[in-house]
Amino acid sequence: MIKTKLFMTVLFASVSTCTLAANSHSMDSDKGYLEGINGDLVTYCAADEKACKAVIDMFNADVAATNSSGSFEAKFVRLSTSEMLARVKGELEKSAQAVKRKCKDMTGDALEACKEATYKAKVDVAFYGTDDPYKASLEDDLFSPYDYASAGDTHPWASELTTVSDSRLGGLYLGLLAMGVNTELAAKAGVDIPQCWADLAKSDYDDSVTIANWNTSGTAYKFAATVLQAFGSEEAGWEKVVAIHQSINQYTKSGSAGVKMAARGETMVGIGFGHDIVSLMQQGFPIELVAPCEGVLYEIGPVGIVRGAPNRDAAEAFVQYLYEPSTQEVLASVGSLQFPSNVNAAVPEGAPAMENFKLLVSDPSFSEKAKKEQIIKKWTDEIFPLPR
Repeated sequence: MIKTKLFMTVLFASVSTCTLAANSHSMDSDKGYLEGINGDLVTYCAADEKACKAVIDMFNADVAATNSSGSFEAKFVRLSTSEMLARVKGELEKSAQAVKRKCKDMTGDALEACKEATYKAKVDVAFYGTDDPYKASLEDDLFSPYDYASAGDTHPWASELTTVSDSRLGGLYLGLLAMGVNTELAAKAGVDIPQCWADLAKSDYDDSVTIANWNTSGTAYKFAATVLQAFGSEEAGWEKVVAIHQSINQYTKSGSAGVKMAARGETMVGIGFGHDIVSLMQQGFPIELVAPCEGVLYEIGPVGIVRGAPNRDAAEAFVQYLYEPSTQEVLASVGSLQFPSNVNAAVPEGAPAMENFKLLVSDPSFSEKAKKEQIIKKWTDEIFPLPR
């Protein structure tokens, strides 16, 4: 059962507080934690390439300004959320087997120490993207515990992610699922702007809807979890998924590709996150944001320190840096208009109006590994092959 009232109260209150608290550039900490950072920091980033680069470049500049000597460079590889976590799991596979042998009789702090000594990762930090794949990956033990509560003063929805992950994930931003509709293509076709998920199954939108592949994109899985819960039962949700499949013209690799295609006039409807759609609107593209009438789920952009991170000190410093108000605010400069998790960071101008959305809170089972794999397998085996 989806519960909305309590969550909406907390969410509206926290976002309103954020809006009132920061109308101008906010004050950061003294960033003393950057002192002495050296070596290389390797990260996987699941946001838009521009957002990843803006944050990494800013971090490198601040580390260099803080340290007059020494050598340091942070790097990122941009991947979709699901691809990123699959890569981390693959890279840790041998270490995971070694942990089973070396640490099997240990518990508590001794077990954690054994894991950190045994895991050998190729990457230090995974950040941004959508939360469901991260939550599912917790069962694979990909992330180390960290004191995220000390990283910054955050909104309840961000601290909740840390709580439910047993301090293995932090929350950096919140985004809302939505539809982006090319108004020129809709007018040319003589059809109304769709207002509901169910509308996408109508013949008016045949071969006119684009979304990412459920196997590669966290955005697509967020859509899956939304539709499967928004129609009263999971069975009714699957019926709607099949019906909407008939209108899909392309399943893309990237979650943000659909709304970008809609903005360019390559498809009428793209399914993605509201902040990406608003950014395209601000750039002058003929695209309209629609908050579907049945309701939407929200994403939280996570961060996690990978088990056996090669440069743990730099990883912890980078996590702290991601919570700085200036770091969260810089995302808006490259068109990423999510709601920041730090209460002292300003909400981007033009961010999607929260009051226009019917917000749904997902059944926690949809973030469990087994449930996620079951849903994606059913879609891959039974829905994706259907003619359209």
